[in-house]
Amino acid sequence: MPPMILAALAGLVQGIVEWLPVSSKTMITLIFAAGGFSFGTAYVMGLLANFGSFFAALWFFRRDIAAAIAGLRHPFADAEDARTLRYLFLATLATGVIGVPIYAVVKTAFTAATGAVAMVAIGVLLLLTSALNLWRERLARQRDQQPAQLPGTGVSLLIGACQGLAALPGISRSAVTVTPLLLLGSSVAQALRLSFLLDVIGLLGAGIVPLVVGHTGLQAVANVGGGPVVLMLAVSAVASFVTISAFLRLASRLRSSVLTLAIGLITIGAALLVPR
Repeated sequence: MPPMILAALAGLVQGIVEWLPVSSKTMITLIFAAGGFSFGTAYVMGLLANFGSFFAALWFFRRDIAAAIAGLRHPFADAEDARTLRYLFLATLATGVIGVPIYAVVKTAFTAATGAVAMVAIGVLLLLTSALNLWRERLARQRDQQPAQLPGTGVSLLIGACQGLAALPGISRSAVTVTPLLLLGSSVAQALRLSFLLDVIGLLGAGIVPLVVGHTGLQAVANVGGGPVVLMLAVSAVASFVTISAFLRLASRLRSSVLTLAIGLITIGAALLVPR
């Protein structure tokens, strides 16, 4: 498939899947790998594609972000804006501590692994995401009447660490953040809000890390080509702006456990057909 078509498809998938409890970076990794690129390059493309969705998320949650920034006036107060600010700061810090080393390890492993091994690894992690989504769906049915809560220090660090695990291919960021929030007593609406509010910073970080850690992002861009990468980001941004509102509403009702289970099984099955 021509790189420009591949990039446009990847951008469209990113713009839609990012807002669902399905790993968008994994879908893009599989798209580029199927297009003939190495899994190392494909994995980096899956992270760089987050740049496009970042701008849509920043606009959609602009009022929440502005309110959190207002918390800088009294960062240690018990007011909601200050607590939201502390949540975002602590969770982002924990995400970096966990996520950056995972990225470095996965990038190295994918560079050395054969196509079949990489696909099996992704498939297994997709099955894990399916199990998390099933747990999330069951918790959501039990938490609809729970009061909204803002996380304290410990929970904020825990949610951030869970988001860091989403650097693993196959692991959905929203699945590993919404599930523990529900488990710890948040309402469904509050868990989704806190998860996707954190995602604004996570999207930016996911795009930046490949560019500054080992400069592997620049090499991946050189492999794919500047034109296709720009097209991927542009399509991702447009698709994200168009779909974010509808798909965030859908995220609370979608049986994503079935979807991720199917994708995981297909990926593992396809690995059997990859030449060794």
